[in-house]
Amino acid sequence: MNNRNYNVFFNTHTVSGIVISVALYIIFFAGAFSLFKEDIGIWQEGQQVSYTERNAIDYDGIFKSLDDKYKLTGRDFQINYGEESDKIYVILEASKDSLASDEAKLDEYFSLDIHSKKTKSYAEHYSLGEFLYRLHFLAQFPYIGIYLAGFVSLFFLFAIVTGIIIHWKKIIPNFYSFNPKIALKRVWTDAHTALGVIGLPFQFMFAVTGAYFCLSILVLIPANFLYGGDQDKLMEDVRPERKTYEWVAKSEKEIPSFNTFAQTTANQWKNYHLTRAYVRNYGGINMKYVLTGELKDSERFISTSRIILDAYSGDLTIEKSPTEIEYSGDLQRLIGRLHFADFGGIPMKVVYFILSLITCFVIITGVLIYIEARNKKSQTLKQRLYTAKIGHIYMAICLSMLPVTALAFIFVKLSHSYYNDQQTAIYTFYFIAWLIAILFFRFKRDNYYTNKVCLLFGAIFGFLVPIANGIISENWIWKTYTQGQYNILFIDVLWIIIATLSLLIYLKIKPQIKTKSAFTKHPIDYHNLAKETEINSKKTTQNTDINHIEMRTKIIILWLFLGIGWLVHHIYGLFNIYYNETLIIEGATGDVPIAHHIYRILFEGLCLLFALLTLEVTKQWFKSTAFIWAIIAGLYNVYHFIEAIIFETSNISEIFMLLLVATASVFLIKNLYLWKKK
Repeated sequence: MNNRNYNVFFNTHTVSGIVISVALYIIFFAGAFSLFKEDIGIWQEGQQVSYTERNAIDYDGIFKSLDDKYKLTGRDFQINYGEESDKIYVILEASKDSLASDEAKLDEYFSLDIHSKKTKSYAEHYSLGEFLYRLHFLAQFPYIGIYLAGFVSLFFLFAIVTGIIIHWKKIIPNFYSFNPKIALKRVWTDAHTALGVIGLPFQFMFAVTGAYFCLSILVLIPANFLYGGDQDKLMEDVRPERKTYEWVAKSEKEIPSFNTFAQTTANQWKNYHLTRAYVRNYGGINMKYVLTGELKDSERFISTSRIILDAYSGDLTIEKSPTEIEYSGDLQRLIGRLHFADFGGIPMKVVYFILSLITCFVIITGVLIYIEARNKKSQTLKQRLYTAKIGHIYMAICLSMLPVTALAFIFVKLSHSYYNDQQTAIYTFYFIAWLIAILFFRFKRDNYYTNKVCLLFGAIFGFLVPIANGIISENWIWKTYTQGQYNILFIDVLWIIIATLSLLIYLKIKPQIKTKSAFTKHPIDYHNLAKETEINSKKTTQNTDINHIEMRTKIIILWLFLGIGWLVHHIYGLFNIYYNETLIIEGATGDVPIAHHIYRILFEGLCLLFALLTLEVTKQWFKSTAFIWAIIAGLYNVYHFIEAIIFETSNISEIFMLLLVATASVFLIKNLYLWKKK
């Protein structure tokens, strides 16, 4: 690759990486914890967890309970199963029955305990796991967050490809040449390359799948044209299990059993389990029951089944068997399983978690390379301050997520039974705590300090997470282990490991490391920043102004301009003889008066003399003398210019010349004043 192409790819990699770095760090850090979203929710609840096979759930009892509370007639609804607990999530759509009450024509979303049938609204059952899950695609930005995350994924894909191109020849040598004892820029570069190589397949997969999920609207736009604008038909093909049916009329018959349908379906294949349930037109004469399911990972990696029962006629349709593969539906399922580590159980999620944190480190090292490389003496103070500010803000936002997240775990545990609206409580606490930390570290202006403090408090709060759980919920580690409450145990152990590693890294990082930073070698004095900025600004102006003329040169030119100007002025005085004006001055005797010689010496000769002496003399007395004489000459030039305007109005060429001379005098006085002052 030639140098030009290399520079293009290098700059593209740097710019695309810097632009998305903060958002990408947030996505990966929050995404790492969101892998355990349901475990975090169970840990937050603090109650013992039971698990009932999905075909053994009492659907009929649940439907009756929901009908009493929400009036299900005419509604379509969907049931999503929790992976680890007996809590299900219900989405009720508005009733299509024209006779339905106003309440029945409202959409509803809530969680439900299959044993107690107690429901909780979204805000009430909101957990920290849900918060981190949504933060990982920036959903807290209303309407645009998911699209921002999508474009970040797209830029990330771009940064990966350009990163491979520019590091291709150095990948293997740099991978083995990592040395933490050399200059920090080289340390960050080697770590960036080595860890980037380790996580490359994982990062590439996340960039592609993340862009697909967040920007699927862009994927569906061309597909919409293929379907002639029939979006319902398009969605039926993309997600056939969500197909809806037109409401016809209410049935007077008893609601058929869903329990029997679930048990019959689950028993049709070995190692088969249900994943979702749907009911269409509840209570209508064309009511449909729909179940989706999968075989275990060991049997088949992808292939979602779809079974439909006409509730009143009893007609059973297996639209898709779990042993078949369907391109559109199964491709999306494949992308989902890869993105959310929905295979391999907890060990695979732990691998994803580690790779996500490694990616966070790759992002951080990329930013550190950028700010280390640009803190040079050749850069202006303004440029160095800008680079440093970017570094401080980036480090503050990214690194403070560790202690703030650990603190948020403690907060939700301490406040769990206090707030009904968990969503608002978590939003308020997390973002305020994060903002305070960001502002503190931003204005501390010390990335080494930010790193150390975040690691220390991340470790302290991390160790407090299982202690808070034990005190509030009495779910001490030894109890959850003996009781088999592995979801709760896992979160406690996870934080103990994170806290231990944070503490070890905190102890490992010594002050000597800071001395290798470019900011230690070329420090910025923030205490005297105003003075340093002023000095640097003057230097910068002088050094960068391509039209700059040295002051002595300018003074010499102005003296010469005045001297020549006076000579030209006298020549202009002879101009009228061409038009028959007499050449001889009235009363002339043939001898030139001494006064006229003195006059010409004063206004022509002295200008040339001062120009000549300025080349060699820089004494203060000379500067003062020149300044005084320039003022006298300037006053006379201005007077002469005004006199010419009054008495020689028609001699415009001479007036113009006198104007130039008067203007030059003003410039000369100004520059002599500055020279004298300097």
